Amino acid sequence: MTPFKIWRPLFFGEGFPPPWPIGACNVNNVVNYVNTMSHIANLALFLSTLTPPQREQAEFLIFTNAVAQIESGGNYEAVGDRGKSLGAWQMGVASWICANQWRKAHNLPTIKRTEWRNKENQRAMAGAYLYWCKDRLIEGGIKNPTYVQIYIAYGWGYSNFKDVGFDLSKVPSEKLDAAERVNNITQELLK
Repeated sequence: MTPFKIWRPLFFGEGFPPPWPIGACNVNNVVNYVNTMSHIANLALFLSTLTPPQREQAEFLIFTNAVAQIESGGNYEAVGDRGKSLGAWQMGVASWICANQWRKAHNLPTIKRTEWRNKENQRAMAGAYLYWCKDRLIEGGIKNPTYVQIYIAYGWGYSNFKDVGFDLSKVPSEKLDAAERVNNITQELLK
């Protein structure tokens, strides 16, 4: 069954629930889809009201959230790499240290890694580390780093990315694929 046939009843009022390719309609899926579309519309409206500096910060927050979706599906309790990577953003010790360096340089309080289970701490540290990666890329000669480049520095490591001359064609395919997925999510939400 084509996607158009599945969603046609929703768009054109031709009955509810719409037919599903496998089994009966899951009303919760439909409600979640409609709620998501409503949130995306609200996000677009909100972004349109911001000044350019505010919008840049809001877009970076959206990017930060997209990273969590790719790293762990947004699971704040996630533990990966045999216990080395923690939380929704799967941050290791080195990334936590760099995030704290960035926070200290910007007159923000540092956060102990033992406090990783706090959702706000995870978000704050992930944002700080992503900004740290962005700053390193700028210092490395990339004038306007893209979300793909920032994520590569985040997920593969800045030093690894620098060692290949920031050449995306030399990035491991699984890292590049993840970076492209992060970028796709971010760009979709910024439309």
